[in-house]
Amino acid sequence: MKSLDVLIPTCERKTALAITLTSLVGQSFQDFNIIISDQTEGESYFNTSEFKTLFRWFQESGKKVQAFTHLPRQGMAEQRHFLLSQAEAPYVLYLDDDLLLGSQVVERMIRTLTKEKCGFVGCAPIGLSHLDDVRPEEQRVEFWKGRVKPETVDPRLGAWQRHKLHNAANLYHLQQNYPYKKVRKYKVAWVGACVMYDRVKLLEVGGFSFWPQLPSNHAGEEVYVQNLLMRRYGGCAIIPSEVYHLELPTKVKDRRANATELL
Repeated sequence: MKSLDVLIPTCERKTALAITLTSLVGQSFQDFNIIISDQTEGESYFNTSEFKTLFRWFQESGKKVQAFTHLPRQGMAEQRHFLLSQAEAPYVLYLDDDLLLGSQVVERMIRTLTKEKCGFVGCAPIGLSHLDDVRPEEQRVEFWKGRVKPETVDPRLGAWQRHKLHNAANLYHLQQNYPYKKVRKYKVAWVGACVMYDRVKLLEVGGFSFWPQLPSNHAGEEVYVQNLLMRRYGGCAIIPSEVYHLELPTKVKDRRANATELL
């Protein structure tokens, strides 16, 4: 069994998904399998030569690739629930399908998670189109001193504002103050797009099994799960991030149904 299952929910993003998968080819940590859940309607692009080549490379390097067409669409929580139901490894990495990862991202994340024994570790994505958009008022950071510990982050209180650090290119600008690539853990309200979980701990809080309670056009399912995990086990994000967002339009355009409010 591999140490890690990489779980990728995707829909109508052939080129972006290929870039994300190619990022995994060059990772310094290679003890993982890949599980993809595609909700693209119509003919699957998994049968194209580009994806066949990628899948063959992973398989020749000892990795199992499972690529599912998973329809009908019932929302992101259901997508994540399906992916988690296919996973077997001790750790799972949920990756959005529109990311470019630096070569040491996965290794830094799994080393941090195994050392801290917390619920999750995230690497928030950076929007490189915002390199000239410097927002010092949003770059406040709270580093963990010592081990990551359980905490409650209430949406009504000040700690919820930690999420602003993940806007635009704030992380990129913050990292310029820490030029050495020493991994630093910091406190979060939540973190999206690239998040590694302890699978057993994730299942202990129910995973994404709550999906039937939400309308299909919901948002915030990972925010809700991470809040539960932080209360019981703690969670964090790390710098340097070296995860870059491809800055495609979101597939979840209607965000009025928020999981943290509904549940």
